Amino acid sequence: MRHLSSSPARVRARLAIAGLALALSSALAGAAPEGNGPGALGPVAQKQQPAARLDPGLREAAEQKAGAYVLSSADGERKCPIMLKAEAAAGGLAVQIDRAACEAAIAFSVQVAGWLPDASGALRLVNAQGRTVAEFTEATGGSYEALREGDGVYFLINPSIADVPEATQAEVLGDWDLASSPGAPLCRWSLTETPAPKGGFLLKVASGCDASVARLAAASWRLDGGNILVSGTGGGAAIRFARQEDGSWARVPERGRPLLMSRP
Repeated sequence: MRHLSSSPARVRARLAIAGLALALSSALAGAAPEGNGPGALGPVAQKQQPAARLDPGLREAAEQKAGAYVLSSADGERKCPIMLKAEAAAGGLAVQIDRAACEAAIAFSVQVAGWLPDASGALRLVNAQGRTVAEFTEATGGSYEALREGDGVYFLINPSIADVPEATQAEVLGDWDLASSPGAPLCRWSLTETPAPKGGFLLKVASGCDASVARLAAASWRLDGGNILVSGTGGGAAIRFARQEDGSWARVPERGRPLLMSRP
């Protein structure tokens, strides 16, 4: 058998081809798609990826917002403790939750595998794939609120305010100004102690209200889980107001435009 000797030019060519192949292999590995198909990231890489995507600003926000919370239904009758941690976990950052207690109280909690802060200031509870289970927007006093379509309103509440005594009927009776921003009243209504025909108590609306409030057709009110529920004559969903630190009340969820109740 005859052996061919390699010229310097041929050796350089082979080295160049080998280098190109190595570079191409590295590039393809770095661009590997997520999922279960060929070239997909392995399970460990998938779990670490959401935490790795946090930019320094969100990482700082995560460290500030991490801590103990109470996950609660809007009426406060169903609740369970949850701990948000600033360390990587499946889907995002770690959560510590009493699965048995929380699943019995709040069904969607069984899907929660982690959490992530949002640039808007919101907190997202996510599943193991990083998909949002519930998005909580910031309210006041260390609390956050979420509206799950077809399920209801939920809160994440700082334990330091979770045990604040509920409002009594005597505290909330009387006149209240409604506004979308402090100091700019849109309407005035009065919470009375006169029983309403369909339950709760009569609510009297003053004349000259802004159309945005008049269309609510508010007719009755009642206390529910520490909130004020206002019902209209049309039979639609009641409007829920939650007490704020300054003694005013704010509609929850906000739905894009705030509605505040404050004493005249």
